[in-house]
Amino acid sequence: MSEIYDRQVKLFGEKKQNELEDSLVLLLGCGALGSQVANNLARAGVNLRIVDRDIVEESNLHRTLFSRNDIGKPKAEAMEEILDRSSEVDVEVVVDDFSSFNWDSYVEDVDIVVDCSDNMSTRYLLNRVSLKESIPWIHGSVVRYEGRSITFIPGQGSCFRCLYPEKPSPGSLETCHSAGIFNPIASFIASYQASETLKYLADIGQMNQNLLVADFSKNSLRFVEVGTKDGCVCSKDTVKIDTEEDILIRKTCEGYQVTSRTDSLDLEKIQERYGGELRCIFLQLTFSGEDVVLFENGRMQIKTDSKQRAKSIYTKILGV
Repeated sequence: MSEIYDRQVKLFGEKKQNELEDSLVLLLGCGALGSQVANNLARAGVNLRIVDRDIVEESNLHRTLFSRNDIGKPKAEAMEEILDRSSEVDVEVVVDDFSSFNWDSYVEDVDIVVDCSDNMSTRYLLNRVSLKESIPWIHGSVVRYEGRSITFIPGQGSCFRCLYPEKPSPGSLETCHSAGIFNPIASFIASYQASETLKYLADIGQMNQNLLVADFSKNSLRFVEVGTKDGCVCSKDTVKIDTEEDILIRKTCEGYQVTSRTDSLDLEKIQERYGGELRCIFLQLTFSGEDVVLFENGRMQIKTDSKQRAKSIYTKILGV
């Protein structure tokens, strides 16, 4: 056994360490939370499958493990390079979305999923996949000074729909792009997610299935009990995966057009968060260096040559 794990083996023994090294974790997202979760798990000996569609930008450096040399690289590939220098685990990277069309290939053989994504659509999909395949997952989110995390184990307690029964409308949620983020809260939640993952894989300590809510601006740390809801998807005998995407993307002569199933947007609220020029039924703005036109019916035109980047910008602005 590698000397890398010497202090860990002293803590809980070779048998538990072998269990970690035989495990596989699916990590969705490799940004503020995901890069730090990946680092902690890989250094502990856990094999990883990392799925992330984004590239590293300069604004990411404030809260991730990436460096200036990584700017412009896919986050998943940049993270693989970092882990290769510091660990001995197997790392599989996928530069793509986790969607209703490909989820089955990404959850194959995984022991647990760690949610470090940046949008609610992925989380609602993951919740259904978790219930259908009986795979536990650990949710994490951060914005401003606040972070949240909760572990879902199918057949034991609540699910994500019990916590958030209705999907928020696009543009209604604050994101770290609109409201900012205090980088220590990202480190804290990522460490908590990694801790819960290691405890599950090695069967050590006590898992927590209540919602952790941490607010560093108020020195507040609390756990909220989440009860199961009558009629929730987790109470049904069978769970289906809807293959009709919430977000549709098509190529245009000037980039990509992205639309979602939504009611009209509050363009004035979005302008308050991101700036731009409001013109009757649409808002023009620049986001991450790309020209964007957002219409009140939820349609967005983005001048970019990348489908993945178009979807990334759409979800970051609207939080869906």
